[in-house]
Amino acid sequence: MKKFILTLAMVFASIALFAQGIDFQDLTLQQACAKAKAENKFVFIDCYTDWCGPCRMMSDQIFPMKEMGDYFNPKFVSIKANAEKGEEGPAIKEQFGIKAYPTFVILDGDGNLIHMFAGGVLSLAFIDKVEESFNPELAFGQLQKRYNAGEHNKKLTASYLKALQNTYTTNITPLIEEFANSLSPEELICDECLFLFDEHARLGSPREKFLTENVEKFRNTLGREKIDQVLKKKYEAYYSSILGRQITATTDDVQQVNKQLEALNLNNANNLPLYQTAVSTYLTKEGGDKLFEMIKSTSGNITKDEMDLFLYFAVPSVNEFWTPEQSDQILALISRDDIRARITNTLNRQKQASQPK
Repeated sequence: MKKFILTLAMVFASIALFAQGIDFQDLTLQQACAKAKAENKFVFIDCYTDWCGPCRMMSDQIFPMKEMGDYFNPKFVSIKANAEKGEEGPAIKEQFGIKAYPTFVILDGDGNLIHMFAGGVLSLAFIDKVEESFNPELAFGQLQKRYNAGEHNKKLTASYLKALQNTYTTNITPLIEEFANSLSPEELICDECLFLFDEHARLGSPREKFLTENVEKFRNTLGREKIDQVLKKKYEAYYSSILGRQITATTDDVQQVNKQLEALNLNNANNLPLYQTAVSTYLTKEGGDKLFEMIKSTSGNITKDEMDLFLYFAVPSVNEFWTPEQSDQILALISRDDIRARITNTLNRQKQASQPK
C-alpha cells in the first residue's frame, strides 16, 4: 500500500528556507558506498516519491538548511532515490523493504545497514534522528542484527521493536503481542515497556485497562508526569476521533469515558474539558455558546499547539452552532496560519456541500 508519513508536528510547522544544505550527489548506491569507504564516511539515502508531501517538505525546507549541510556533508555521502522511477530507486526500495515515505537509510562504506527510519522530521530534530545511527541502543541495523542472532532479553527486544515500528516496513502487531504476552504483570511496569501502553493500547483496549487499573504503580515506578502524558494523549485521540468522525459514540459512551478520565485526576490536562464540551455539542447539537465562551476563557491556560490541535478537530464539527462572528473570533485564536487555512478550506467545502444543487 502506498502511504506517506506525516508527523503530527508537521501540522503546526512554519519553517523558513535556507541554503548551503545537504550535498546530494548523483551517484548509484554502489558508487556512494565506494566513495564513503574511501573517504571514511557513511552513506545517507533519502528514499522518496513524487507524490509524497512530507518528502517535498524535507527537500524544500529541511535539507537546504545550513545546519544540515554542516552536519551531513563532512560525515555522509548523500544520495536521493526515487522509489518509483528508474532502476536504482525501485531496487533500493526492494532491498530495504521500504513501504512508507520518506524513508531514510544510513549505511556504512561496505553497504551494511546501520539505521533506518521513516517520516518527515522538522528542523534540527532531524539531526537528532540521524544521530541515533551511532547509538547502539537505538540504531535499527545493529538492533536487528542482535535480535536475529537470538538476543531476546526484555531491554533489547523493546528497543528493537520500537526501532522496527519506525521503519514502517512491516506489521509489528504480532511481535508486539508476543512480546507483551511473554512478560508478567510486574515485568510490564517498566520504562522499557512503556511504549506498549503509549503507542499500542487504544482507549478501551485490555492493555489500556491494565494501565488504568495499575496507574498508581506506573506513576510510582516511572513518574506521574510521564504516565499522565501517556493517558492524556489517549483521551485526546478518543475525543478527536469522535469529532473527526473516525469513530461513532453515543452520549452514554462518552459519559462513561468522562467518568473514567475524572477518576484518573490527570495533571496538566487543561485542554481535555474543551474536547469533552466540544464532543457534547457535536453529539447533542446543543451548547454552542457555552463551548464558545469556554474556548475563549481557556485559551490562556493551554499551549498554543494544544489549542491549535483542538481547534483543528473541533471547528469543522461544531462551527454550525456558532454565529459567523463567533466563528471568526475562534479562528483568530489559531496561532498557525497553515492550520487556519486548513480549517477554513474545510468549512468552505462543508458550505458548498450543503448548498442545493
